[in-house]
Amino acid sequence: SMDANQPSVSGVTADVLKAVVSQALLGKFTAVFPKLFKCQWKTYEGQKKFFANFSTDNIITASNSNNMSGRKFCVGGNWKMNGDQKSIADICKTLSGSALDPNTEVVIGCPAIYLMYARNLLPCELGLAGQNAYKVAKGAFTGEISPAMLKDIGADWVILGHSERRAIFKESDELIAEKAEHALAEGLKVIACIGETLEEREAGKTNEVVARQMCAYAQKIKDWKNVVVAYEPVWAIGTGKTATPDQAQEVHAFLRQWLIDNISKEVSASLRIQYGGSVTAANAKELAKKPDIDGFLVGGASLKPEFVDIINARQ
Repeated sequence: SMDANQPSVSGVTADVLKAVVSQALLGKFTAVFPKLFKCQWKTYEGQKKFFANFSTDNIITASNSNNMSGRKFCVGGNWKMNGDQKSIADICKTLSGSALDPNTEVVIGCPAIYLMYARNLLPCELGLAGQNAYKVAKGAFTGEISPAMLKDIGADWVILGHSERRAIFKESDELIAEKAEHALAEGLKVIACIGETLEEREAGKTNEVVARQMCAYAQKIKDWKNVVVAYEPVWAIGTGKTATPDQAQEVHAFLRQWLIDNISKEVSASLRIQYGGSVTAANAKELAKKPDIDGFLVGGASLKPEFVDIINARQ
């Protein structure tokens, strides 16, 4: 709805051109003074208004995005201990220059020392996650970071309970649940990870293990609205083995039922459960068709351009 009285250059109002130029200048400015900005000037709302001027298809139907469940598809990219300033700039450039499905929520799990750097380079509608955080706000905990710190530098999510934290750093179910409780209390959103090892799967213990891990979370988490659960079969992480779409759906369906039995019907219907474990552009579309898979937590592939195809798996 353009105002007919405004001077325009081939249908683009002078105001819009001015906005584009000022955005470009601000971009230069934030490169010099990133600390002043942390993305606040280009808030998601502001960006939506700005792009609405150009957008021809403002009407996005919810039905095609949510697999009839009403749960918004959510894709996390966990960079793990990878990246440097140059490669992170490249990844951010790829994400900024790609058409990402607007019906998919995207969260980037970035190494802690690059969080501020990535926040200033990533499109603002993408969420930013720490890959770990401690269970208190501050104190004598050398080498740890807190949810308060993550929030302060512009991160809005944290990944907790990843199998690598459990296996390599010996984090217990109980500690992970306490971390989740504290992160939520501090206003962060949490990707809460669960999953069984190969030995556990081969012993037929998959359901027992994920139920035990969910029980620990459930003892501490009372409000699930800012939680996404990531089911990651440990035997499929980084091994190139992927659970088949049917194997993954089976565990996701078990988790839905577990939520009904142990928490509530409402939480079971609304909580998003991601699949993680060697997700690639090649298998993402098949996995995304399953009714109880609400997204992915992607490891190695999130460092590659194919991550864009995974984000757009529902399109």
